[in-house]
Amino acid sequence: MKNVLIKALNYGLGSIEKSFLYLLRVSYEVPNIWIIGPPRSGTTLLYQVLLKRYKFAYISNFASVFYKAPILATGIAHILFNSRDAVIEFESDYGKTSNWLGPHEAGAFWYRWFPKGDYVYVPPNALSQNHLKLLKREVIGLGLFMKAPVLFKNVYNSMRIAPIVETFPNACFLVCNRDPLDSAQSILNGRAKFYNDKSEWLSVPPKEVEQIRQHPYWQQVTEQVYYIYQQIDEDKQRYGTNRFLEIDYGQLCKSTHKTLQEIEEFLVEHSIELMAIDDVPEQFPFSTGQKVNDKDYHRIREVVTQLWQR
Repeated sequence: MKNVLIKALNYGLGSIEKSFLYLLRVSYEVPNIWIIGPPRSGTTLLYQVLLKRYKFAYISNFASVFYKAPILATGIAHILFNSRDAVIEFESDYGKTSNWLGPHEAGAFWYRWFPKGDYVYVPPNALSQNHLKLLKREVIGLGLFMKAPVLFKNVYNSMRIAPIVETFPNACFLVCNRDPLDSAQSILNGRAKFYNDKSEWLSVPPKEVEQIRQHPYWQQVTEQVYYIYQQIDEDKQRYGTNRFLEIDYGQLCKSTHKTLQEIEEFLVEHSIELMAIDDVPEQFPFSTGQKVNDKDYHRIREVVTQLWQR
């Protein structure tokens, strides 16, 4: 009964929001920043740190439930929940955060415009601007409603850089970089945790997914990280390296304030001013080193060495 009610509300609110959004001119511009990178590369921590420190428009856990009407849902959430519910915490479980106003990847929202499944990569000029106009209006509306730059984090957007730039010519990207040995181990542990099967795919597939799936699991998780970074690098060359800022996970953890200063300077270069609203810790625990059994660790390390020496 609860799910039926939520679905009905979703569609009802979606119809209202869609009618409202048609009044917005797509010529409006709102600053938009996109956190991307492979899974387990520090994207969630960066998202939480930025939302704690600065005022951004974003999709919350509550708004993600009503993915057809995230702007209306954001307004409703700020009426329903008090300031304690708005506290950004620095804990997550494979990208999932706590409390209703915590940040969400909003997968269902993005699937309104982009493909899902094994083949999520979107090449240049694959989607019509008419198809993406409502997405543009949603982002514009969210930014205008919150009176702030819009910040999104979804690792699948690493495969959607082309349509994002085609829709938002002023898009800026924060690319999370982590030691691939650490990321690959964490992905492998996630496979075991959620599926009890190291061979079961977890999270975003690069466009080389069919080739990768033919390999043993320890090679799969490493190639997943490698080819996602390769795709980001390819799109950096295509759309201009100046719109991408590399964020080192180790530095984010060990020198958080220094990383934030670099992000501020980068965004100022793109005419995006940030409003500070709260303090953040000077550092966070830095997770690195062996996290799997000896055999898997040495296998992954060997593949990392082979791939990153290319």
